[in-house]
Amino acid sequence: MALTLNQAAKTCGRSKSTLLEAIRSGRMSAPKDDRGYYVIDPAELHRVFPFQPQDRSINQSIEPLPTSLGNPIEPINSPLSREVTLLREMVDKAEANADHWRALAERQQALLENKKPKEPRSFLRRLLGR
Repeated sequence: MALTLNQAAKTCGRSKSTLLEAIRSGRMSAPKDDRGYYVIDPAELHRVFPFQPQDRSINQSIEPLPTSLGNPIEPINSPLSREVTLLREMVDKAEANADHWRALAERQQALLENKKPKEPRSFLRRLLGR
């Protein structure tokens, strides 16, 4: 079941102008029907603009409520923080490695550029050692 621009805007909670901008920029595909109106596939709409519930009650908050048991989130995040630390170390090593190879390539390029063909010396210059 295809949606009109107005229905699609209401479904995803965005304005019609936002949807039009997405269609015109090519982020979302929407063909026109015989009357010239955009026909939007709900799957395509959901791909670009994920559906959001219209009415959000207080009990459906995104962030967890604080507890009186201290900070229970810390043990959960410690393996993740260790993983982040390891990944950052890997990125630093990769950057250092890239810098090393870049410096080597620049040195090789400089050597290649400095190699100028020698001019043939005349017999007189060779004789006089100049």
